[in-house]
Amino acid sequence: MSTGAGIGGPAFDLGFAAFVERNRPRYLRYAEARLSPEKAPQGVAGTTSAAAVVSTTLVSARKRWGFILSQPCPAAEVWQELRIRVGREADRTTQRNPALAELYRRLPDGHADSVVLYCRLGFGIDEAAELMGTEPPAVATALTVVRRALPNLMEGRRP
Repeated sequence: MSTGAGIGGPAFDLGFAAFVERNRPRYLRYAEARLSPEKAPQGVAGTTSAAAVVSTTLVSARKRWGFILSQPCPAAEVWQELRIRVGREADRTTQRNPALAELYRRLPDGHADSVVLYCRLGFGIDEAAELMGTEPPAVATALTVVRRALPNLMEGRRP
């Protein structure tokens, strides 16, 4: 399997495996939240498409892992691809959550992702920032902006 940068070997594979082990469950929670209907219990509706999107994203990341590691923030590279793939799938889904569709329609993706991760999935600001490959102050600022500008799109916790 090509790594994209001529890097290989056990350490390379171990690094990718650790990345996947740490992030796959969180990626799956995000994808399920975006792809499941509003009233569906978590892990029921949308699980198949969410799991497929996450798997496809990680297969793509594995093929480009050498390149991804050469970037300033590898987590941001993989998150961007996941966000795009989940967004495309959400656009094709007829039973998507209308509140989340509105959130992504009205906000920049990074702001909407911050709301989903922090308010809907219960991640802390630091964990949400790590997952998205950004800094905690960027997530906190996004949450503050959304809370002030569109408080009806926020649910749950305060930053």
